[in-house]
Amino acid sequence: MSKLPALDRMFITSLWLESMIYGVNCVLFGVCIYAIFIRKKGAHWIVPFSCVYHFSLATANNIIILLYALQGLTNPAIISVPDGSTLYFARVAALSLTMIGLYLLNVLVLHLLLIWRFYLVWDRNLILTIIMVVLEIGHLSTAVASLSMTIRFGVISTSDSEALLTAVFTLNLVLTICLTSGIAYRLWRAGKDVFGLTSHDVYKPAIYTIIQCGAIYTSSIVVVCALFLARKPAGVMSTYVGIQLATLTPLLLIANLSLGTTRGEHDEGSDSVGLIFAPPVQVNVTKEIRTYPDDMDPRPTQKNEILPTSAGRMREEGKTCQ
Repeated sequence: MSKLPALDRMFITSLWLESMIYGVNCVLFGVCIYAIFIRKKGAHWIVPFSCVYHFSLATANNIIILLYALQGLTNPAIISVPDGSTLYFARVAALSLTMIGLYLLNVLVLHLLLIWRFYLVWDRNLILTIIMVVLEIGHLSTAVASLSMTIRFGVISTSDSEALLTAVFTLNLVLTICLTSGIAYRLWRAGKDVFGLTSHDVYKPAIYTIIQCGAIYTSSIVVVCALFLARKPAGVMSTYVGIQLATLTPLLLIANLSLGTTRGEHDEGSDSVGLIFAPPVQVNVTKEIRTYPDDMDPRPTQKNEILPTSAGRMREEGKTCQ
């Protein structure tokens, strides 16, 4: 008889990691609330809604995983059986399905938030936005189908569901990379346009923050996907930590940009919370208009004109985010 994997120890490890990341999320949530409501920085209503929504799901997951641990590790009816805790964590329970459902809802709103930002920075380009929405619909559909098969057969990973799981992780990875890199590229191009008119790259802090947050979430997807495809039991346990990382990404994004500091830099031109954009740069150009010939009156009359830079196309998006 083959030895059962130590799922009880894996679960305790995932519980420890989940609790640590949840503590970080508590701090970031406090920072976001302070920046939005106490410092009274202007923010689109989606920004505080996203903070409260993600943190609420993370808190619910933290409570459910505690109840799940108490049931599997302290229930006399379970621990009295040899390898009872391992057998309990190996089967599909209502609490484990609830945590997977919370993870899907958290990722869904995270992707919708990134799609909205992508839509704004790409000058409301409907074609690119529709492509991202189609990818998200495909990701959500395959995830729901995989969850339905899990409920039907009572196991998370089967030969029939492996193809769906591969599609779920692939679409999740592709969509996250496309959104974060697309937003960062657009801001980089805008930063190059205004670099000659300002003393610094006003978009640089936002680009760094987007890349950092996207790398954190993308790394978690790669790890979970590799564990599942390798048919490791730890892949199931890693999903319990995934919701905290999916919450960490938007909270870290909003907290960094709301305080205006990324890598020790201060974004002087921004006063909004969320995925900020530098305000349109305007240059005052003084023209000399002579109403008399030079030999009659050498004093010119000055007239100021405001010439928008090539970053002016993003003025409307910057106002919307504020």
